[in-house]
Amino acid sequence: MSSKVTFAFDSNPLGVYQAGQLVSGTAELVTERPKTIRSIFITINGYGETRWQESEERVGDDGKTTKSLVTHTTTEVYYSTDQQVYGQAGGSQLELPTGKYVFPFRTTIPPNAPTSFNGEHGQIKHEVTLTIDRAVRYNNTFKQCFSVILPHDLNKRQEYKEPMQRLESKSFWWGSIFGAHKPMIMDVSTSYSAYVPGQKIHFHLVLDNQSDVQCMDVKVRLLKNVSYRANSSGAKEQLKVTESRVADKHCGEVLKHNKAKFDEFLVVPPTTPSTQSEKDPIRVSYTLRFIAKTFKLHGGGDLVMDFPLTIGTVPLLGSADDKGPGQEKPQPSGTSHPGSPNFQEDVSEEQFESNTFKPRYPVYPFDGKPGTNGSNGAANFPSLYPKAEDAVPPAPVKITNPNPNPVSPAAQKSPPYPTNAPAAAPPGGNFEVLGFSIPPDYKPTPSAPADAPTGGIGWK
Repeated sequence: MSSKVTFAFDSNPLGVYQAGQLVSGTAELVTERPKTIRSIFITINGYGETRWQESEERVGDDGKTTKSLVTHTTTEVYYSTDQQVYGQAGGSQLELPTGKYVFPFRTTIPPNAPTSFNGEHGQIKHEVTLTIDRAVRYNNTFKQCFSVILPHDLNKRQEYKEPMQRLESKSFWWGSIFGAHKPMIMDVSTSYSAYVPGQKIHFHLVLDNQSDVQCMDVKVRLLKNVSYRANSSGAKEQLKVTESRVADKHCGEVLKHNKAKFDEFLVVPPTTPSTQSEKDPIRVSYTLRFIAKTFKLHGGGDLVMDFPLTIGTVPLLGSADDKGPGQEKPQPSGTSHPGSPNFQEDVSEEQFESNTFKPRYPVYPFDGKPGTNGSNGAANFPSLYPKAEDAVPPAPVKITNPNPNPVSPAAQKSPPYPTNAPAAAPPGGNFEVLGFSIPPDYKPTPSAPADAPTGGIGWK
């Protein structure tokens, strides 16, 4: 237990940034005994990675068909900056004395950097890495992830303000046995076609059950659809699509020869915004599904209606006063905005391999209650992301060693992000999990949530 590192972001204890902004902070290294090293460098990078395995059948030269397990993977690096903070990269050995070392770091996130994501078959990861280049041993590596959000303003597209509406019907062979052919009819409408986390999706649903089949339950589900793309070794592009439920609502049953009306709502939880680019290796989209659940014995299956839905990061103006479809929509004004968001962890439990980091996404206080940011709901366009001009200028390196080795330009070295599919770990191998925390004496700014969680400290 000779070293530990604590990362802290300047004026941003949650580590949430908007694409195009400055990320800065400090990495505090504490060593309990001397180390023989070559250098210490800090890397800030963002990359996307996908990987999954599938069974494929192949015909051999002997004409026999065999099954093999194929791995599909790809990696895209969005940005990467290296900063040499101690010693000389690839230079001669030197001793790192016992003590505390504080190294500042900073870089600007590209304006088109994609939103952080952690899913079953891939991740979009933004992280700070401090690497101790050891002369005769394995390097010591310490990492801290942070959340990046690519803005998605719903007010920039007029079609998002339009309501969704549809009417569908379904007949069942159960009724035709007894000479009845009347259908089950579902009429659904919503106020808008795009929403943000924290917002209520108000819907109006009428189920006219003229059939002889009972509807056991009317369900409403918000589904996340994720497309993972892989193009390894120049092979044909592969695609993996998953669907998961992020929110649902049970409205109740409708007996045969009965009619029911439901004016309900479904709250959007903290979840990844819809992907705007077609080129990203990971694309996220959403479906709002309405289901009239029936007995399978009656034949024909459930009556299902799907609507494509967009999740953004800035809500539609006037949507804070939404009372449901069919109601008069308020005119947008400076006071019709729900206010500044707070940032909450992704509701999804999926994770890519060993990555346990949960990105944070903006959640708006549509219920009128003040958010953890102290907002009373009167803000026009919320922004809790740190601004470049507000960032604390980097302080000089402070170390306890009175004669530090001079810093030299960084040489070529292996990046901390993956460039190839990792080899399978040997059975019984040892794994090490690192975590980090904000310094105990750190005082968050007034705009930061008072209950901001802290992580553990990783030892190595």
